[in-house]
Amino acid sequence: MLMIQTFTNTQNDVIRYLYNETSGQENALIEDAMLHDPELLDFYLDCADIKLGLDQIQLSPSDKAIDNILNFSRNYEPKI
Repeated sequence: MLMIQTFTNTQNDVIRYLYNETSGQENALIEDAMLHDPELLDFYLDCADIKLGLDQIQLSPSDKAIDNILNFSRNYEPKI
């Protein structure tokens, strides 16, 4: 499979594509590359699954964690 000469790292281009960081022209080239390279398509699908999982991670602490921290700080007495 012949890849466009300006691409120095195809996997990075696929990741940029996944995060919508590529131009329309790059999109067409990457999509064409994935059509002709099953391993590259598998890499894209794996990355898409990973991205979906990362997007579902809870980014803030649970209420229980916040309560534990607040209870600890209320009862904390420094040893001086």
